[in-house]
Amino acid sequence: MKKPLALGFVLLLFSTGSQAIDVGIGAKAGLNGLGIDLSLGLTQNVNLRLIAAKIDVSDQQESVTVGDAGNEGDIDANLNFDYGASAAFIDWHVFGGGFRVSAGMYKNDGAADLSGTLTSNIVVDGTMVNTGDLGTITGGVRLSDSYQPYIGIGWGRGAGGDGGLSLSFDLGVAMMDPSVSLAATATGSLSQAELDDALAGMARDAEDDLDQFKYWPVLAIGINYAF
Repeated sequence: MKKPLALGFVLLLFSTGSQAIDVGIGAKAGLNGLGIDLSLGLTQNVNLRLIAAKIDVSDQQESVTVGDAGNEGDIDANLNFDYGASAAFIDWHVFGGGFRVSAGMYKNDGAADLSGTLTSNIVVDGTMVNTGDLGTITGGVRLSDSYQPYIGIGWGRGAGGDGGLSLSFDLGVAMMDPSVSLAATATGSLSQAELDDALAGMARDAEDDLDQFKYWPVLAIGINYAF
């Protein structure tokens, strides 16, 4: 689990002093992998929930479009993906039962190492970049660099419910801020400084290509045990 989330949970536990507390732990599987969550009852109908998930994904071949309009080309790349997430939610059990509305902050830790080649000559910010001007392009893709707002609905045990095992379900959406970094060694007519500027432009183009991930779907099912 991410240290800030784990620390926050521990502090909340100590903050309750000697009062009776409602605590649950769960295991889940979803779009961002396998993970755990910890929940703490704040009121009869409100829980605080801390979440962490992780999964490794096999290498994938992808094409990323870069270049100025009308002079575009593709980077054919091999991406080694790792998916994961950490989050802190407030769950409101609106009717006092299992149904809940959740809001909070969500960080998509999905990232990929990139290695590829430019497949055709392109123009980037007015600069011609030929395939012979650079060798292998390396870099990275991150789906989010910071915690972003989340809202969703789901089902799970409320703070005032009985102890024991229960099923849980989450469906929601989190905002993302994808970022791309690219690097390569100049091997042709462009200087390294000129190539670095062009690669920065390619990275911006690739980020625009990732705008489809600005809103990330969150889907997970699991099982929870309450003490």
